[in-house]
Amino acid sequence: MPSSSFSLESPKVTEAQLKALMQNISDNDVITLDACCPRKPEPDFTVVELANCYRLAWQLLVSGVNVSYTRRLVAAITFHRSATPEQTTSFKLIRARFKQIRFACANYSEQHSYPERLHTITRLMGGFQDSFKNGQKLRTLWRGIKLWCRLRPGFFGELHESLVKAQLSTLESFQRYIATENQQLADAVGEETYLTARQFHELRKIVSRRIALNDTRRTLYPSPELDELSLFLATINGLMGKMHDELVLQEMRKELDYEKQKFKLPDEIASRIRALVMTQKGLHRSVAEV
Repeated sequence: MPSSSFSLESPKVTEAQLKALMQNISDNDVITLDACCPRKPEPDFTVVELANCYRLAWQLLVSGVNVSYTRRLVAAITFHRSATPEQTTSFKLIRARFKQIRFACANYSEQHSYPERLHTITRLMGGFQDSFKNGQKLRTLWRGIKLWCRLRPGFFGELHESLVKAQLSTLESFQRYIATENQQLADAVGEETYLTARQFHELRKIVSRRIALNDTRRTLYPSPELDELSLFLATINGLMGKMHDELVLQEMRKELDYEKQKFKLPDEIASRIRALVMTQKGLHRSVAEV
């Protein structure tokens, strides 16, 4: 962080704010087809807001994830090569907190990237979850063992150390990062743009990071405009999530080459992304000008 005065641990956010953020995360793929994109771009972030949003994401993780419990949960699912509905829900909520701090690192750190330790374990959680949800018993066993080993005692201490050594983003760096992601969104929704399933997945990651950015911000600084944007982003995310599930299923059935086969982005998604980027600052300026 830029100075010793910044702390991930304090000031403490309220229990109400933690619950509000978890609710926002739970709703981040709810499809509301009549949700409208706000016509005006959201207000500029301040350095204080960036720091507070980063802190909230960290406190959400450590307040709701117990490493010992998580290891026992992973071990139980791994042993049975399957998960009960209750275990599935518990694991999903744990992974959601990991994803939120990973998105926070991309959004608020000067590096605008995922720390390797955090990225690796979050991806492994995703692979483990996909395995037991889809009945892939051998993959559930192998990925579960790997995940259990990664979640060793002292994990949070090591993760905290890597996060506090990072630098909080400057406003200039943050603006360049947002402009770059806006441009990637714009490039993907051109009239003649075709994507592979992999490229589609990467596009959805940008949408997911933007949802995390907005949902964290509106938790701390509520406004009708940010709520409206959240509904619109969640609709895009939900539509893309349903489509990606279908693409993954096609790949599993050998009906799709995930890395090479291209398709045109459906207009119900493309039109909403176009509406989104038209409201974002930096769209009409080159990245170098931001």
